[in-house]
Amino acid sequence: MFVACLLTGAVRAYSEENWPQYKYDCRHSGNLLGRNVTTPLGLIGAFPLTDAIFTAPVVASGRIYVVDGSGVAFCLNTSTLSVEWKFETDGGKANCNNVSSPAIAEGNLHFGTMAGSYYVLNASSGVVVKHITCGEPVFSSPVIANGRIYFATLGSRVYALEPDGTVCWIWDFVKERLGFTKNRWSGHDWLESKGSRVTPNEQFCCSRDIAAHGKTLIIPAGGSVVWLEDLGDKAEVRAMQKPRNTTLGLSIGEDGTAYRQWTLLDNGGRVDTLRLDDGKVQADYVRGTRTSTAGGLLSFCSVSLRGQDVYRCRPEEDFSFCKHVPGQEQPQYLGGYPSIVSPILIGDSAVFGGLDGNLYVVPLSGSGKVWSFKTAFGKAISAPAVVCDGRIYFGCEDGYLYALGRDGKAPLPSEELGLSKIRSPLTSKLADSKHDRFTSFGNWANTNVDAQGIAPPFEIKWIRRYEGTTKHFSTFGGGRMYTHTAEGQVFAVEQETGRLLWRRYFPGVHICYTSPLYYNECLLVPQAGLANCRLRYLHAATGKLLWEAPFSGSPSWNRQLPPIIYKNMAIYMFGSGKYGKYAPEQDKQKIGWLFGHQDNPSFPRSHKPLLRACNIDRGEELWTRDFSQFGSGGDDAGICLMDGMLYYSCYFGHSAENRRG
Repeated sequence: MFVACLLTGAVRAYSEENWPQYKYDCRHSGNLLGRNVTTPLGLIGAFPLTDAIFTAPVVASGRIYVVDGSGVAFCLNTSTLSVEWKFETDGGKANCNNVSSPAIAEGNLHFGTMAGSYYVLNASSGVVVKHITCGEPVFSSPVIANGRIYFATLGSRVYALEPDGTVCWIWDFVKERLGFTKNRWSGHDWLESKGSRVTPNEQFCCSRDIAAHGKTLIIPAGGSVVWLEDLGDKAEVRAMQKPRNTTLGLSIGEDGTAYRQWTLLDNGGRVDTLRLDDGKVQADYVRGTRTSTAGGLLSFCSVSLRGQDVYRCRPEEDFSFCKHVPGQEQPQYLGGYPSIVSPILIGDSAVFGGLDGNLYVVPLSGSGKVWSFKTAFGKAISAPAVVCDGRIYFGCEDGYLYALGRDGKAPLPSEELGLSKIRSPLTSKLADSKHDRFTSFGNWANTNVDAQGIAPPFEIKWIRRYEGTTKHFSTFGGGRMYTHTAEGQVFAVEQETGRLLWRRYFPGVHICYTSPLYYNECLLVPQAGLANCRLRYLHAATGKLLWEAPFSGSPSWNRQLPPIIYKNMAIYMFGSGKYGKYAPEQDKQKIGWLFGHQDNPSFPRSHKPLLRACNIDRGEELWTRDFSQFGSGGDDAGICLMDGMLYYSCYFGHSAENRRG
């Protein structure tokens, strides 16, 4: 099927400027001062691929190269957006959710796949030059530096290659630093080797992109950061830091300083600066990047750098794209929409995609008009853009590769590609709907019990990366798995393979640890924020919003439970009152957004425990019950259904007079 919208303007080749790798350079600075675009831009064309696009394209010699979620590589002509060649990688249904962006060096295209292969293709013909079987997924994008190409597998095996794919050396973090020589993916082998359970010290996955400065690679391996020097025929560790937290993004400054976005738990995170000084790591952090239970939302991408200034995106309103200047405690908000994508810095602007499916060009000055381009179907943009010769190229989760330019007059695509359809149905012997774990608490009685007949040892069936945090189990139904992130994303994947089917984002959600509920091919998702809270009813097959109804309060850590369905009613419990990201001690009428049992001996009177039933078809309120006659609270509560009887419990605080919740 060919649904591309081709050029309607001048047909001249745009091949003067190239873009060889992810974020342009090996440091992943994302900084190209000499490149510009002039807005407004129009659509040059939109070419359909075979799956959603989670990778950034590359451009060389008048050709665009891109790899889609199913591991299919395309080579398109920049003038016509017509296909010059197409290559389908091996791996079958396991080959999905590919996030390894390609790189091009000396006429060869490099990229890894989720099916555990690494390919080197002739960039002109698409013929395989080299195929490396890695034995585990490749999440990281190849890095071009020192005339070589480097990549890391998910198991933190680091490869150094010649441009033709010849292997120069392999360095193995698990063997060299953890001293483990057995099967790293076998829990049985770890237990047998250690004689006890694994700890954070044994984390080893490299799920984010590596970067390079000179002949030194910086590798985010598990809870460690490794400085690895290329000595020609082998690699040598220059330094290693063990912060015991997880890397979400990594960039390197001109002086070799690493900028590392990390997270630990409960929205905790920061961008640290790591600088080598005589073999020792000197650590500091970028002011204004810290997030915690007290406020702010995490960023899930690497920062971009111009001099000492740090630019970053995150999925939070009014902080979607910010500039951090040395010496200033607070960031400068520049504009755009909440995002999980690294910005690209060009001239006096930045280019990045939003979770709303818009491509943004934002002035770096903080003044001037923000320009945006709306893609055809409002799907998220989840990989950085490319800027060449005044044009912008980017992939979208709707499966189209978009090209924008001053001469663009093409219409938007009108045909969706059916990417939300299940390609690999569930094959388990328990695939019948009666075995669906439709709520993260097991059943309407919240017994959290499933008779699945499973027993250790376990093996990983599939693994995928996502840009968000959760504190609950996912739910299942219709052959899909559903997850709600604390930052407001809801997404569905194939239960059989983990392939992303759809993603929805709703702004204003703040550290919300609530679980979705699957019911009758629909989802009920409570999404709470400081300004408003909504119970949303989505179509499970597409993510389409069917209705939403207001509620109030903070789910905190203690109210992850989704609604209960009884007959035609969706019944949900919550509280009312005033909240702050962090409530000051003197404000007795406010409580903190996240709180534990031990934090509140009592709750303000304005915090009323409420129970509400909505019509399942339209979201209209049917009845509300106020339990404030028994005490204040409502945010630490639960309900369950047994034999047609609804049971409600509520915590009113830990003081003696409130212990009768």
